[in-house]
Amino acid sequence: MTKVSETKKQKTPVKESQQRGTVLFPLQYNYCNTANPFYDLWLHWHTEFEIIHVVSGCYRIFINDHEILLNEGDVCLVPGKVVHGDAPDKGVGKFESAVFDIELMRLHGFSPDAFISEIVNGTITIENVYRLNECKDISRTVTSFFEAIRDQREGWEAISTGYLIILFGLINKNKLYSEKKILPAKKRVRNEKLELVFDLIKKNYMKNITLEELADAAGFSPKYFCRVFREMTNRAPVEYLNWFRINRSCAMIRETDEKLQDIAVKCGFNDFSYFIKIFHRYKNMTPLKYRNYKENNNSDVNIDSDAEYEALFEKDKENE
Repeated sequence: MTKVSETKKQKTPVKESQQRGTVLFPLQYNYCNTANPFYDLWLHWHTEFEIIHVVSGCYRIFINDHEILLNEGDVCLVPGKVVHGDAPDKGVGKFESAVFDIELMRLHGFSPDAFISEIVNGTITIENVYRLNECKDISRTVTSFFEAIRDQREGWEAISTGYLIILFGLINKNKLYSEKKILPAKKRVRNEKLELVFDLIKKNYMKNITLEELADAAGFSPKYFCRVFREMTNRAPVEYLNWFRINRSCAMIRETDEKLQDIAVKCGFNDFSYFIKIFHRYKNMTPLKYRNYKENNNSDVNIDSDAEYEALFEKDKENE
């Protein structure tokens, strides 16, 4: 099991491919605080299932081309191969999630019935959201599922696996699913094109990437590409590119001692003052403040010797 703390959340590429949990039990647990400067969950996808449970506050998630607001106690299920991540206004809250491979868990006591097999095979589509006030039995089951994972008492693997079986059983019992409609060819092609663009950004974010290059990767004209990209992600292409670069820079700032100027260049920002400006836009602090951030009630930020960076940022604001 992997636990992601409130102060350091692992950054992942557009397609996640890391091992979930351990070989003995392929389930990964994450705990996230959207108010934490270290937190950000860019649009990504993976082949495994994911269960999200809002612990407090609210969290707005983007799934495929829809924004969904989750409140305390709500549960969200994200099937494999579905693009998801923070909505532009992600809200302020804490949530926990579990990512697991149903097929791998089959080897560890989880025996999917015909209903679960239909979900895996794509024959049926389960609902994404289960509201606390509408699906209390599901909410209670998911709460117990996460408690078992967090406590890790003797037999927790079998217990959490049992709760998964109960969860899918409740979804089946209450008919919280629909026959899967074949995705229209046009939308399916758009999804495939979008994955090509994500892959291009992931591999080349450190280089100068033009709008034309992104559009070419999708096989669209720049104008049409911008429209399609915004429809499917609720972000402009350049906004997503900057967002991705800033998140990569955050990982480097946390995990290395490299100079901030060098990190900026390695993340595609040749103008350091512009890097500071964009960084502040997404993180509400300068890169140096981010580096000096210390865990202390999630709010202790050392701003000593940050004057030169603040001055650069203020200068950029004046020139806008």
